[in-house]
Amino acid sequence: MKTFKFKPANLLLVMLLIIGMASCDEDTYYPIIESVPCETPETADPSIINDFECQDNMILPDVEAVYNPDWSGINTSRFVGKYIDPAGAWDALIIDYGAPIDLSTKNTFKIKVQTNVAGTLKAKLEGGSSVGIEVDATISNTTNWVEYSFDFSSQFNQNHQKLVLFFNAGADTSGADVYYIDDLRWDTSIDPCAGVAEDLNIINDFDCQQNQDVPEVELTATPNKNNINSSKFSGKYIDETGAWDAVIIDFGAPINLTTHNTFKIKVLAPVEGILKAKLEGGTSAGIEKDVNITTTGEWKEYSFDFSSEANANHQKLVLFFNAGVDTNGEDVYYIDDLKFAEVTDPCNGVIKDPSIINDFNCQQNSTIPGYVTNSIVENPDPSGINTSDSVLKVTDDGTDAWDSLVLDLGGPIDLSTKNYLRIKILSTRAVPLLAKLEGGTSGAKEVWGAITETGIWTEYVFDFSDQATANHQKLVLFFNGGQNDGTASDIYYIDDIRFAEYDPCAGVIPDLSIVNNFECQQNYAIAGSLLNSIIENPYKTGINTSASVLEVTDNGTDAWDAIIFDFGAAIDLSTKNQFKIKIYSTKEVPLLAKLEGGSSGAKEVWGAITTSNAWTEYTFDFSDQATANHKKIVLFFNGGASDGTATDIYYIDDLKWE
Repeated sequence: MKTFKFKPANLLLVMLLIIGMASCDEDTYYPIIESVPCETPETADPSIINDFECQDNMILPDVEAVYNPDWSGINTSRFVGKYIDPAGAWDALIIDYGAPIDLSTKNTFKIKVQTNVAGTLKAKLEGGSSVGIEVDATISNTTNWVEYSFDFSSQFNQNHQKLVLFFNAGADTSGADVYYIDDLRWDTSIDPCAGVAEDLNIINDFDCQQNQDVPEVELTATPNKNNINSSKFSGKYIDETGAWDAVIIDFGAPINLTTHNTFKIKVLAPVEGILKAKLEGGTSAGIEKDVNITTTGEWKEYSFDFSSEANANHQKLVLFFNAGVDTNGEDVYYIDDLKFAEVTDPCNGVIKDPSIINDFNCQQNSTIPGYVTNSIVENPDPSGINTSDSVLKVTDDGTDAWDSLVLDLGGPIDLSTKNYLRIKILSTRAVPLLAKLEGGTSGAKEVWGAITETGIWTEYVFDFSDQATANHQKLVLFFNGGQNDGTASDIYYIDDIRFAEYDPCAGVIPDLSIVNNFECQQNYAIAGSLLNSIIENPYKTGINTSASVLEVTDNGTDAWDAIIFDFGAAIDLSTKNQFKIKIYSTKEVPLLAKLEGGSSGAKEVWGAITTSNAWTEYTFDFSDQATANHKKIVLFFNGGASDGTATDIYYIDDLKWE
């Protein structure tokens, strides 16, 4: 005989329900049901939030127990919950535990849903001391009961007190959408590491390859995921006080470095500093390698070359974060994917170019025999004209007027055709810079220059063309040459030191108010239907003696063919809004200048070529467009007229905004 589990306070309600069920058909709903029959008394299962029958362990606000409207498929239970989604885009069903939710083993949330509304179902954990986390599912089946799963396994050790459900998340509704829900529960997550083969070259990835214990490092959900690290878990390390506090990974036996001897680690660092990796603890002498952490707040991978230790005996890997700095004991580092990898040479197949003195990557064709302190480091600002990985950090004694950096090529430098020295520099100071050639059979040669730009990679050029037949073996650089007004540790970053052929545009800084001068300031793309080409100036007279101009072939029988200069972004007209252009024409014709291509309406200004057979500058006033958004300037030669030939020629130059 079956027994029933009753809540005494609701006995009368249940009796009325039984009577009602006897007189209603199977499709009748029972909107308020607080007690339901159980076959036998059951022990509460805290992993079940609510099944609307025997395991109603958590109160679900705004959800009423009703008779299952679709007793089929994956849900044949008699009673379910009915939830009507309010009209707001972010109305939610909030299940408040009032204490931390136990996610230690069961951390996948599951819920069965039956609805005729498609959309996003968002589940969110929040309300504790941990940062909230959201997981989405898509409701596309609007006919049957469907079970949805939300993997919160990354939160196994986090503190959350509320589970929040957003039905049709982000969508404003009528406020009448009905969702039937059932069997809300926490389940054990699927093991993502099932079947993953052990790889002993991986020390610890905090996911499936946890082959060595990493003391003082706590398993945690990976923060700030990016393309370098998108794994679920990583390690959290708090750098304790003391300049040499360390993470010590003890292998308990010699580390196999025969083939895999490059140590790699991914780090999300809170501060800049030195990360030191040390091998020790065996019969071989300890060895240390350093990298400079210059990027904070995002994941970066760092490598340490221990190929010299292939046959050595070490048993411990020791990591010093912010090595040598006594910290406050509160800096949090996240680490991941610690492993030993095979040495890969990115420079394999790169052919030596002796005109490159040193690029501190694959073309290291000179030695640096001491003098000022220097080291190859990660590029601290991979942007602009220098996105290379490695550069040289030079620490100059700014109180010594003549300390220098020496680069020795070990043989004569070929200056026969490539005799303009080019060097990229990132500096915080504008100072004199002396470049000197010496060390061969010829007398030394000095060329003075200056670092003029700060905070940005800039290329500087030194003219050694008069040394084409000379014999030199060394390049010497004097930062803040001849001066002693600096500090004892002025920092300069340098890269891509090379000799090149003469370039008239070397060192020219782009002036974006110049649209195009067809020489060193070619700042914006040329488009449109007109044939055009940069040629030698055929009329170097009057106001235009520049070397190069643009030859434009206009179809004078087409009233509206045009040439376009596309800025690719909004043109800054806030202060410079007078458009100027030099033109050499054999005929006097109308000329239309038009701004277009942005979010503002097009603006036309008519003018005319009034002088023939002489360079003349024309101005178009666009001052009323100072706050407008345009991306292109369009020029119509002989605009609106069709009385020319199919090959009318115009020469133009020095297009600019003033």
